[in-house]
Amino acid sequence: MIKKFFPRFQSIIDKSKLGKKGILAFDLGSYSIKIAEVQIIKGEPILTNFVRGRTYKNVIINGIINDFQYLLSNIQNVLDVFRSNTKIVNLSLPYDLVIFDSFKSSHIPNEEEIKTKINDEIPYKIEDVYYSYYIIPKKDFYQIFYLVAKKEIIEQYETLIKTLEYQANNIDADFVNLHNLIEVIYGEKTKVIVDWGDSKIKLLFCEKEVPIYSRELFNLGMKNLRKDIIKNLKVDVDTAEALIVNPERDNHPEVKKIYKNYIKEVLDELETTIKFVTGKFNLTIENIFLVGGGANIPNIGEILNNSLKINTQTIDLKKFVKFSDNFDPDYTKIVNTQGAIAVATAMRDFI
Repeated sequence: MIKKFFPRFQSIIDKSKLGKKGILAFDLGSYSIKIAEVQIIKGEPILTNFVRGRTYKNVIINGIINDFQYLLSNIQNVLDVFRSNTKIVNLSLPYDLVIFDSFKSSHIPNEEEIKTKINDEIPYKIEDVYYSYYIIPKKDFYQIFYLVAKKEIIEQYETLIKTLEYQANNIDADFVNLHNLIEVIYGEKTKVIVDWGDSKIKLLFCEKEVPIYSRELFNLGMKNLRKDIIKNLKVDVDTAEALIVNPERDNHPEVKKIYKNYIKEVLDELETTIKFVTGKFNLTIENIFLVGGGANIPNIGEILNNSLKINTQTIDLKKFVKFSDNFDPDYTKIVNTQGAIAVATAMRDFI
């Protein structure tokens, strides 16, 4: 499990004194805002609330805040619906905003050696970034994985949280939080985490202990499926959204054809990438875990399982995270898919 995180935001909370104040977790995307709340009830963390709302167009572009004031208003509107007294916030940075890479060493390098090596490899000056790292011993060498984010980006998100009159507890990479939570639930497995979002699909390949490789499939996000449905069926956005969730609706035979072509394109890219990564790192993938809006495509787990011959599933958060009794059972599926990163972010202090 990856235990390191950006040193600027070490935990400020004393979990034994959290009471019912708990932690809020922000997962801010270009298409939607997800917020999860974890409270300590009778000594254990409970997921007490989850909400998602639409992000204003172009407010966040590739993870970067493009319009601070609109985003501030956007989040506040979601929080008004949320109605929480919790003021402590964890936030996940999207993969777009971090550099994740590794290098090899014949010995365990000291801090200064690691800092120098990172400085040589990144396109920024080391004094302009926050960084963290972890060292994995191999048979004949040590592999040093590092995570880097620009200070100005992290500080912008810190300012956002402060302006909302909340307190930043931790800011970390979304895939770190997600990897750790999946490992706790399912154990150490070689896996691919497929974050099937609106603008793109993010792939994270993991050895039994750590992430080792990532790739983003641009132009294969859910918005492409939505655009094809709108273009071919001449329907509005709301109808297209409904058809994505339920392609059998209104008996549109053309929808199945659009779906089939879209999924085939995704499968081809997945298969090509898996072959490349497993060959490069000498891996055998045991599981594929689906998160994001695309994980709600009807029968998508079964389709990937049959096509790629790899066990594919969405995450069952209830195997580790207790849900409060007020959750609608039908809403749990949304939390397991589109809310997975937010929940993992909220639970990071309890893993």
